Amino acid sequence: MQREVALVQRIVNRYRTETTVHAWDLANEAFCTGFASEDALESWVRTMREAVREVDPDRPIWLGVDGETFLRETGIDARPAIDFADAAASHLTSPYRAYISEGPLTSGPSTYVDGFLARASLRDLPVVVDGIGVHSLDFSAAEEAAYVRTALYSALMNRASGALLRRWRDVDTERREPYFRDPFEVLVGLTDISGAAKPVLREVRGFAKTVGAIDFDEFSLAPERAAVLVPHERYEPLPSLAGLYAPRACLQSYIAAKQAHVPVAIGREGDEIGGFQTLFVPSVFRLAPETWRRIAAFVQGGGSVVLSYGGGDADPAVREVFGVEFLGDHGPRRRFSCRVAQPGVLGAIASFDAEQPLPSFALLAPKDALVVATDENGSPLATVRQHGQGKAVLLAAPIERAMAQADPWATPRAVQSFLREVYGSVARAAGAGPVVECDAPEVEVAHFLGEGRDIVVLLVHNAGQTRATLRFGRTVATVADVRGGEEVEVGANEFEVPLAANGAAALLVTYAKQG
Repeated sequence: MQREVALVQRIVNRYRTETTVHAWDLANEAFCTGFASEDALESWVRTMREAVREVDPDRPIWLGVDGETFLRETGIDARPAIDFADAAASHLTSPYRAYISEGPLTSGPSTYVDGFLARASLRDLPVVVDGIGVHSLDFSAAEEAAYVRTALYSALMNRASGALLRRWRDVDTERREPYFRDPFEVLVGLTDISGAAKPVLREVRGFAKTVGAIDFDEFSLAPERAAVLVPHERYEPLPSLAGLYAPRACLQSYIAAKQAHVPVAIGREGDEIGGFQTLFVPSVFRLAPETWRRIAAFVQGGGSVVLSYGGGDADPAVREVFGVEFLGDHGPRRRFSCRVAQPGVLGAIASFDAEQPLPSFALLAPKDALVVATDENGSPLATVRQHGQGKAVLLAAPIERAMAQADPWATPRAVQSFLREVYGSVARAAGAGPVVECDAPEVEVAHFLGEGRDIVVLLVHNAGQTRATLRFGRTVATVADVRGGEEVEVGANEFEVPLAANGAAALLVTYAKQG
């Protein structure tokens, strides 16, 4: 520790007058994996922070560790140590991508992972999305550009305070020292080995121009009134499988909310939930008794909850909150069937039969809950209960986990639509729905509110061309690209936006004067 303190102070002292040094990053995932406990990591961070502060009292200090990916890699919760820093980092590593959502970088669930991690890192500190860039040479120049565009705009749309790209220049594979430790983490940059710009650099410059055109003193992101609740079982070690299943189920829940265009945050069991109006609790095995009491009070006070059964025994609180009797777990099913019993109660859900395996299915007997949908045999699939001033929705199957455990890219459209409609309808009824309506589920929407004019940022999460119709609550006078260009007159409360594959757009929307 003494040698490390001396080294840190020597480096800081040498470069403290350099104006291009923005912050001091103590370490990253690769060099923090040797800690055996949370206390050891926390003690090390405190010591290194004090060492830096003795030399430089002003610049921010970071710990370049993403809490979620680090926990997956080491089993250690780094959040207490991160709290000693001046900013948090969100960093999608290659091993974590393979675990959370392996597959194409430019379409489907994997395109939401950067935004999901940024949201999961948001607590009391600003978050910098770190290490943006592809991890190997397996992708074309166009795919590199599309992925970086998606990651950058995801950062902007999900409350990140900044973004760092992983490398400026491709590594010459014949001369890769000191990158012998893991060459696939450092090979790919914004320019080739000769320094010539690649298409991805054009994307970075275009994004910088977009961000530079937004006055963040005038425009602020619309508040999130809905949240995905990550259960504490996420932190249980093996042999508990909840720690493996929970993150992937929560990602699918986050994606469903995004596809319903619901502004959504990521919360954890034990966090304050009073500021939200809707909670999504996906495919949970077990919640703490105190969490059940808080959920009951949340619904009683006017909030809405969507909870999907996770398997095993159900907590007795299910009867109190959701108004059903739990009769047991029917076990796995090879097909997912839905029969709508009460149309319109949970949005535009429709009856279907889909080739979607389900790991569990709760057998329920309604007491004072309304059965909105059943399976093919008449067993309740979705129930709704008015509990106090709020609404409690129970789904009898771990749908989010089923989507994650099977091939997420092959999830039947009917299943995606069912979950999206449930989430969206509950959030809208609770006042937590989108500010701007969009008819394209694959288009993520972020709404920055201003005075008399707003900025709407759009991002396409697939590799196909898309036309999205945006619908506003008041008449739009004109729309223009935030980076400049001619204003287009609208004179209506909706207009259509053409978007390229993996495309992004930032639009300045000016409203017609009232009266």
